[in-house]
Amino acid sequence: MAWEKNQICLSWPAAVDLRLYQYRAIVLGSGLTVDLPKTDVTQKAVGILQNTPNLGEEAVVAVLGVSKAIAAAAIDAGVLVSPEWIDDVGDSGKAIATVATAYTMGITLSAAVAEDDVISVLLGNIAVI
Repeated sequence: MAWEKNQICLSWPAAVDLRLYQYRAIVLGSGLTVDLPKTDVTQKAVGILQNTPNLGEEAVVAVLGVSKAIAAAAIDAGVLVSPEWIDDVGDSGKAIATVATAYTMGITLSAAVAEDDVISVLLGNIAVI
């Protein structure tokens, strides 16, 4: 079971419609807005989206603490994770096991048996610079 605890959240305007992307990793876009990761594994997540904002609405993003996250595949607890960036099937921002070229956003505190399971991620290893 996934849980959330002791979060520190910040907010920015949503650059796109994010109503279907709660608990996905978020990156800073142009003009200090937030968006889903879309270009490549070198994008740096600022945190995990906590609400469901439409274009221009306030996106609440957990930047520290424990957040729920959507898993991209089965994943064990205790694994470093990064955001999935492929957006061809709506997977952008899901948590995946970190590969050598990706920036880590946290570590899993619970396991996922399959894609789209909700897991807990301890944020704090997020590279924002």
